[in-house]
Amino acid sequence: MNNQGRQTILLVEDEAIIAMNQTMQLKKYGYAVITVPDGQKAIDTVENEKNAIKLILMDIDLGDGMDGTETARLILNEHDIPILFLSGHIEQDIVEKTENITSYGYVVKNSGITVLDASIKMAFKLHDAYRNLNIQKVEVDKGKMLLQFSEKRYRRLFESAKDGILILDAYDGKIVDVNPFLIEMLGYSKDEFLDKSIWEISAFKNIGYSKELLEELQVKKYIRYEDLPLETFDGKLIHVEFVSNVYIVDSERVIQCNIRDITDRRLYEDSLTADIEKTEGLLRELQHRTKNSFNLITSLISLKAGATHCEETRDALEELTLRVQSISDLYSLLYRTNSFYEVELKTYCDIVIESMFNFATDVAFDRDIEKISIAPNNAARIGMILVELLTNSIKYAFPERTQKTIRVEIRKSDSKLKLVVSDDGVGMPPGFDIGKASSMGLHLVDLMVTQLHGTIGIESKNGTKISIELAI
Repeated sequence: MNNQGRQTILLVEDEAIIAMNQTMQLKKYGYAVITVPDGQKAIDTVENEKNAIKLILMDIDLGDGMDGTETARLILNEHDIPILFLSGHIEQDIVEKTENITSYGYVVKNSGITVLDASIKMAFKLHDAYRNLNIQKVEVDKGKMLLQFSEKRYRRLFESAKDGILILDAYDGKIVDVNPFLIEMLGYSKDEFLDKSIWEISAFKNIGYSKELLEELQVKKYIRYEDLPLETFDGKLIHVEFVSNVYIVDSERVIQCNIRDITDRRLYEDSLTADIEKTEGLLRELQHRTKNSFNLITSLISLKAGATHCEETRDALEELTLRVQSISDLYSLLYRTNSFYEVELKTYCDIVIESMFNFATDVAFDRDIEKISIAPNNAARIGMILVELLTNSIKYAFPERTQKTIRVEIRKSDSKLKLVVSDDGVGMPPGFDIGKASSMGLHLVDLMVTQLHGTIGIESKNGTKISIELAI
């Protein structure tokens, strides 16, 4: 355990159990932790404790209110506090949302406290470096203002710069000056640069820098290459960011080319891409193992149901099999479609409904289900709700009927998902209240609908119709 002098961390996490676990681990590593569940409380806490809080661990998905990226943006508008995103998401569009925010890293949940502790330490170092960088930037800006009055200060800045710099004559494109950093970066002598056009230097043979480009630069005043391959004198290929702009010095137009080596950044980005691919591979393997585990559980329950002589116990085990099978089917579908972040609800619900044929062969199922993609955790809850409603109709709606029909409708409208299960059976008893139902299945339905911020409506006319609206 590393004692950090009780640095105070604000943990923004809407899942209470996760927050409790993370707080416990962080405290073991010597940090003081303040925990809040949503963005607004995070903003209020920072305002009240701004002198105490040294770093913010920000979840991205914070439930119904503002998300973590918006919360971070609002905090950073008023306070200079390092923010480290801590999220279970690895989707590209979610990660990209954080790129335009001054953050100090992105840690995937469950990476382990060792990784999190190292990321926090790095965030503190980066924040200190960022503050120093701002101080240096102010000094550089002052140097630019004094540049027109002091050749000596200009030369000092030019020669000590940690980016490569070329100065060109804007009229003919000849190199008139080169700083030591670029000489060292590319391995050419100063004489090999001076009085030559940039396109005559072998290092720039891949740039396509021509007289036409020079003319374009003189008109536009600015040209930028985000990733340009250059070849050093000894044949090594490096990647640079190349920026050219035109400005006036003592009434003379000159071109300044700033060249920054981004080779290490490229290597880091490639490494990050490889890590993401590795993580996705692990997720695929986890899906496969989870699918197999559920199949094993389902098989064990089925074996037990077949071996029992008690009809009541057998029925209960068969219902349990359907519940577990609905989750197993979800993971099978995710694995089969190579998906981590969403599931096609129609395909999944069709599989769940078809599993009912093993439970009731004499029931006709009528379906009207839209093609909707949703998150797997929401799909799992909808699958469980569907299993319970269908099982309840099969068991109780048709006590003396030979013709039995159950209809399932699912559609999305105005950010609401509507699930309707109806049958042409005997209907519910007068005054039925699902919230007070003694059936464990219907009680589960009520709990899951509440968890999904939904509502339930029940009609009992010419059968039973249960309508559920979910805010997902």
